[in-house]
Order: sequence, then C-alpha cells, then structure tokens
Amino acid sequence: MSKNLNVNSGNYTIRVTSGNAITLDTGTTGTTTITGNLNVQGNTTVVNTDDLNLKDNIIVLNAGETGGGVTLNTSGLRIDRGSSTDALFLFDEQTVHNDPASQTVRYGTFTFKDNSGTIRGILTNSIATGGGDLFLINSGSGVVSVSGTADYETNVTDDDDLPNKKYVDDAITTGIQTIQITSIARGNTAVNLFDDSLDGTTSTVKFTIDGNERVLIKNDSTEIESISFQDNLITTTASGADLTLSSNGSPFVKIDGLLRLPIQDDSSAVVSSPTHVAVYAKDPDKGKTGVWYKNKYDHEDELISTNRSLLYSMLF
Repeated sequence: MSKNLNVNSGNYTIRVTSGNAITLDTGTTGTTTITGNLNVQGNTTVVNTDDLNLKDNIIVLNAGETGGGVTLNTSGLRIDRGSSTDALFLFDEQTVHNDPASQTVRYGTFTFKDNSGTIRGILTNSIATGGGDLFLINSGSGVVSVSGTADYETNVTDDDDLPNKKYVDDAITTGIQTIQITSIARGNTAVNLFDDSLDGTTSTVKFTIDGNERVLIKNDSTEIESISFQDNLITTTASGADLTLSSNGSPFVKIDGLLRLPIQDDSSAVVSSPTHVAVYAKDPDKGKTGVWYKNKYDHEDELISTNRSLLYSMLF
C-alpha cells in the first residue's frame, strides 16, 4: 500500500544527530527515485552497486577549481585492484610533453600508471593526430621498440610499414650480397661493369674520366691509357707506337736482370731518330756480338766483342 508525504510549501528536512545515519531501505529489489536534482555535500560519497549507469555524456572531475590548473597536480580515475597496486588514469600537471603544433614543451599530460608510480601499458590499435605529426618519447634517450613481437622485420612488407633496426641491417646485408650495379657515374666520369654471362660481351670493368676511356680491366689483361698488361707482357695498344720508359728526375732507367733483344730479320725496319740511338739484335757479323746500333745519321754498325777488338788491334 503506497503512502505519500506532501509538503505544499517550503522545504522539507530530515535531520538526525551528527554522527548518525539516515537509511532509505527498499529491500534488495526496491528502487529509490529522486525526480529533481541531487546535491550531495560532504567529503566522501560511497556507491555500493554492481553497475553504475550515468546518462551524462561528460563527467566533471575536480569541479570548482579556481587555480590555473589542477591545484593538487593530478586529477583522474583510480581503479581498486584488491591486493594488487591500484591503477590510475590521470591528468598530471607536472608531466611535460612536446607540443607538435608549437614545437614547445607543455606541462599537463595524461598518464596511465599504478599507485606506485610505475607507467602502465595501453592496448589499442589506432592513434589519431587529426592530420598532425605524431611525436614519441619527446625527451631523454629512450627508443621506440617493437620488442616482444615475433620476427617483426620479416613482416615489414607494406610501403607504409615502419622498419626496425633488424630490418635495416638485414636489408643492407642482403643488398650488398645481391647488389647488381652496372654503372657508377658523376657527370662524364664513370665506372661501367660488363659481364659475358649477362651482357653477351667480354667481361670488363671500364673507367671513363672526363668522357675519355682510360682503364679497361679484363679477365686476362689490363689496359691503362695506351699500355696493355697481360701476364708478364707489357705492350702498347696502338700498332706502331713506341713504348717509353722514363724516370722522373733521374737520367737512368735501371733493369734489374738480363735484357734479351729479339733478332731483327730486317734492320731496315729500325728507324733512326734525331734524338735517340737505336740498339737492337741482328745476326752477328765481323764484330761477332750480334748487338747493333743505328744513330741519328741512320748509320748502322755492330758493337765489336773484346776478343775481336784485341785481334784487330794487333793486326792494325
């Protein structure tokens, strides 16, 4: 049977002696309904329910603050974890972060930690910045790490994936092992590589300087300028060109060994020079040495041996 208490005018007060309690007991399934606003004054409000449903879309914490920021430095939610350290979601006035818009350090940061001050993790799959830059760490010497993942570097396959150090190390190692560079060039100076198994031409490393071919390195020879080196043979690449050995600052060219001169079947091929004397080998004649010379006057003669020289001195 319902009973109603109506107060037609003025306020209605229920008061007990300080320290006592007022209990609205509706049993285990009853309901207490307040049709107007509820103003609870005091230091502590305790709600013992399994579920708390609030229609308000915004919950205001630290209401009535008059200072420039949270006077007590932090405001937020605390989760009772029983025998474990309580969890906290706080706005901390003393924690700083870098403002990507102004590139300045700002005080006041949201933090996830426990009651001992240990930073706690956040589980989510997306962070939106509204189109602005995303700044991580902001201070100190920390790093962004993907530790705990399984072979993260092998999963970096999309163009927008962030690589870790292992991915970069592996990419460099693989790149060096499998690199296929055919040319290194700057301006008209270049190094070109050719391989007979790929290019259908003689395997060659070609050096071009200022547009001029200067060095050719092949499998069996090396050409530098107009000189060819093949095994123990040094020749000119141009037919009919002289090979000149010249010392810098000294009038001598030393030969550390024996000098073999090939036999010239036709000495007319030996051309005289106005600045040099030609020394060559030909079949021995009266001088019995087989070492001949031709001077700038195109005069040809044989160097005489010691025995032949003594014989001629005794005869003449």
